[in-house]
Amino acid sequence: MKSSTSAKATKFHLHNIKSVPIRTFWITALAFFLCFFAWFGVVPFMPDVVRDLGMTPAQKWNSVVLAVTGTVFARLLIGKLCDKYGPRLCYTWLLMLGAVLIILTGFVETPFQFLICRLFTGFIGASFVITQVHTSLMFSSKIVGTANATSAGWGNLGGGANRLGMPIIAAIVIGFGAAETEAWRYSVIIA
Repeated sequence: MKSSTSAKATKFHLHNIKSVPIRTFWITALAFFLCFFAWFGVVPFMPDVVRDLGMTPAQKWNSVVLAVTGTVFARLLIGKLCDKYGPRLCYTWLLMLGAVLIILTGFVETPFQFLICRLFTGFIGASFVITQVHTSLMFSSKIVGTANATSAGWGNLGGGANRLGMPIIAAIVIGFGAAETEAWRYSVIIA
């Protein structure tokens, strides 16, 4: 995605949704928020996952390590893909792929399957890179630091918002008649 310097925003007015850079900011920050919400979505349910799948403490720890490992490698790849195809196309594909990977987590039956899903769901952590590229293309050097920091903050908020949101989703799922032992699965799929 090529962008001339003159097309970049020189002011950071978050309420100005008529501005293409501001609309882009909000869309990419929301996508980043959703990716982090889903990536960390299973964390509030780890006691349920461990019990349901019969995981050992080592397997539980490895699931955390693999989720971070996945994002390390994905971030290296996604940077190059953003350079070649642009952030909009990369975000589209990452969101679609990430949705499938998160949904698969709700269907795991063994600790090994869960570990594989955690490795691959770590890929959605690459949303950070796409957001930073996208924001950097939209804002001038005078305000790009503020724009990047703000979009990163909104995105990272998703990693913490799931601590409140996922139990609410689980309560709704249980309210619709799902067994408490299965609520984590439905909640992860919904995320």
